[in-house]
Amino acid sequence: MSSVTDRVSASERSPSWEPEPPDFRFSTDHIPEADRIAIFREIVSRQMLRHDMVPCPDHPFHVHGMARPFPGGVFAVWSMSSPHAIRRTRDFLSDGDDGLLFQWTNSVRSAKHLGHEVAVESGDAILFSCSEPRAVDLPTPFKTVTLKLPRKALGPLLAGPEASFGKPVSSEAPALRLLLRYLEALREESPASTPELQELAVAHICDLMAVLFGATRDAAEVAKKRGIRAARLLEVKTDIDRNLAHACLSCSDVAARHGMTPRSLQMLFEEQGTTFTEFLRERRLRRAHRMLISRRFNGDRIVDVALACGFGDVSYFNRQFRSHYGATPSDVRNGRSQH
Repeated sequence: MSSVTDRVSASERSPSWEPEPPDFRFSTDHIPEADRIAIFREIVSRQMLRHDMVPCPDHPFHVHGMARPFPGGVFAVWSMSSPHAIRRTRDFLSDGDDGLLFQWTNSVRSAKHLGHEVAVESGDAILFSCSEPRAVDLPTPFKTVTLKLPRKALGPLLAGPEASFGKPVSSEAPALRLLLRYLEALREESPASTPELQELAVAHICDLMAVLFGATRDAAEVAKKRGIRAARLLEVKTDIDRNLAHACLSCSDVAARHGMTPRSLQMLFEEQGTTFTEFLRERRLRRAHRMLISRRFNGDRIVDVALACGFGDVSYFNRQFRSHYGATPSDVRNGRSQH
C-alpha cells in the first residue's frame, strides 16, 4: 500500500478515463504452510507494505482480506489476521512515503509512535504518520480496517495534524462509527463506476477522518454538509436493506434507531431527489426482481416472494412491480421480460 503513487484528479484525466484497479483479495491459505510466513513477510510486508511483520509463535499464521483502491492514492483494506507485531523502522523510511495511515481493530493492541507509547483499547482507532517509525503489537487474533491516504488529501483539513498522530480515538466517538459504517457500506457495494462518484467517496472519507481527528473550522462546516450527511444516509440505506422483509418498516422506526427525527431522515432522502417511501419501495422491488430471476427461489410462489420482500398486499405488489419493470412478476420469472 505504501508503494501506491498519487493519482491525478478527475479534472486532469484524459477523456478516456479508466477506473481504478479492481479489488484485490488476498489469503495466506494459498501459500504452502511451510513457506507462508517467509513469503508473506518478504513480499507483502516488506516489499509492498514497507514494514516488518513478526508473527506470534503461539498461533498458526494466517491473513485474509480485501483491498480497494480509490482515486488520489487512497486505499482501504479490510482484513482478519492471527496475532503479530508490525515494525516500520527507519530502514523502511527511505521510500519517502509521507502519507497517513488510519488503523482500527476489534482487539486490544499497544502502539509506539512519535514518542507516544499507548495501549489502544478494542474498537479504538489510531492515526500514524508514514514518514516516522511506528511499532504496533497485536497479541490476539483480530479484524482490522486500514486506510492509507496521501498527506495532502487529509493534512490541510486537520487543525493540528501532528497532535493527532499516535493518540487513540475512542470507539464511542460518533464520527468513528460513521466512518466505519460508511467504509463497510462501500465494501459491500460494487466500486463506483465513474471518476466523479469515486472521488466523491474519497471526499466523504476525508470529511469523516477530519472530524474524527480534529477538523479545521472550515473543514468541519464542509463535513457537516457533505461527508457526515452522506455517511448517515448510507448508514440508513444499509439499515433499510437489512430490514426489507419487515412489512411494518417505517420512517419513524429507522429514524429512532439512528437517533434522528423522522423529518431529519426524510430530508436526507429529499436532498437525493427521492423520499423514504420511494426508496423503500424501489429496494423491495429490486429484491423481488432478483428473487424472481434466481433459480434458488424457483419453488417460491409469487405471493411468497412478495411477502419475503415486505409487501403485505400481493395486489399492490403486482401493480407496483408492473409499473416499475413494465412486466408482471410471472413474466419476469418465465423470462418474457428484458429486465
